[in-house]
Amino acid sequence: MRILKRISDSEDSNSVLYLALLCLLYLLITSSYIPIPYHPEASVDNSQPVYIEISKEGVSTVEIYNKTTELNKLKVKYNLDTDLKSGDRIIIDNQEISLGRISGRKRISLGVPIGVNSASLEDLTAISGIGWELATRIIDYRNNHGRIYSTEELDSIEGIGKKKLAAIKKVTNLD
Repeated sequence: MRILKRISDSEDSNSVLYLALLCLLYLLITSSYIPIPYHPEASVDNSQPVYIEISKEGVSTVEIYNKTTELNKLKVKYNLDTDLKSGDRIIIDNQEISLGRISGRKRISLGVPIGVNSASLEDLTAISGIGWELATRIIDYRNNHGRIYSTEELDSIEGIGKKKLAAIKKVTNLD
């Protein structure tokens, strides 16, 4: 009896193994698994999409880039020396090409953060709860104290409390 029981236990464990292998095989076949070779130049290397506005002859379009290679091709196409970052604007006027920034209102609507270190007065007023006076105070603070290294620094500006600071943090970065 013992010999029969050992054979039976051995067959049961083999059956479980075969069943597991069949399930794995079924999963691979039905999931349309096709191994894709790795090409580093084609990989997405930006955690966030990069929004670039291209203005040509009065017509502007905002394009989204997810790969550095696409941004590099754009740099070469327009013969730009600087790296492109989200919120940049390429202006083409009579074959002259210049680089600017997307307006603050458009950046906020696209989900592109406004850089507190580089924002203009108009960009800052695009942020909900910041008017001309407060935007002027932010720029004065930036001019008097230098680069802002943490959005927490804005708390020391008159008119910015904890609630307003929380709202500002949602739509800004330290650019």
